[in-house]
Amino acid sequence: MNISALLKKWSENRNIVIGTLIFLYPLGVYLMWKGKHFNPDLRWMITGLLLLWTMYLGSGDTNNETGFSSCSETMYANGCTYYRDSGCNVIAKSCD
Repeated sequence: MNISALLKKWSENRNIVIGTLIFLYPLGVYLMWKGKHFNPDLRWMITGLLLLWTMYLGSGDTNNETGFSSCSETMYANGCTYYRDSGCNVIAKSCD
């Protein structure tokens, strides 16, 4: 069986489409659009939400605004030393 036939078979199975949307969403989006299980409005909504989710995950560390790579660490920036706790809160700051 070639890959095209396999993808067509998968796009006809609603459970496989939903599973790939959750676990392998790029493939799931393709199968969702290839199949007939979802109406166009729902397809656009799911595609948009997954695109936003991908952009959110790709934006880096979302827990702090300073660009530090880890929450619980000591950082030196602009002549200051920042001490942070595990919740990304600056608990002390010392500047020269």
